Amino acid sequence: MAGALAGLVLGSIVGAVATIAGSYFLFWRRRRAALAHLRRAFETELSALSYIDEMAESGDYETLTQAVEAPVVYESNADDIGHLSGDEVEALVAFYTDLYWLDDQPDIEDKKERVHEIAEKRQRAVEVLRENE
Repeated sequence: MAGALAGLVLGSIVGAVATIAGSYFLFWRRRRAALAHLRRAFETELSALSYIDEMAESGDYETLTQAVEAPVVYESNADDIGHLSGDEVEALVAFYTDLYWLDDQPDIEDKKERVHEIAEKRQRAVEVLRENE
C-alpha cells in the first residue's frame, strides 16, 4: 500500500515537472519566434528608410525633411522593443528619436552634419539587428 502511494506521488511529481518543462519550452519558442519577427519588421522598415542615406549623401536636405514618413513598425511595437537586446534598443531608439527630430525641422541647412549622423544611426541599427538574428 505504501509503495503504491509512493508511486502515485512520484508519478504526479514527474507529470507536473514534465508539464512545466513543456510549457516553458513552448513559451520560450514562441518568444524567440516573436523576437525574430520583430527584428525582421524593423529591418524591413529601416531598409525602406534607406532614402535618408541617399538624400543626405546627395545633399537634398530640404526634400528629405518633407519626405520623412511616419515609422509604422516603431510606433506599433514600442511596447515590445524592450524585449530586444540592450544594443538593439539603444540603436533603434537613437535612430528613431533623430528621425522624429528630422521630421520636425522646417529649415535643415544649418544642421547638415546631424542629417549625416541620422544616416549612420540607421545603418548602425540595421547592423545590430542583423548581428542578433
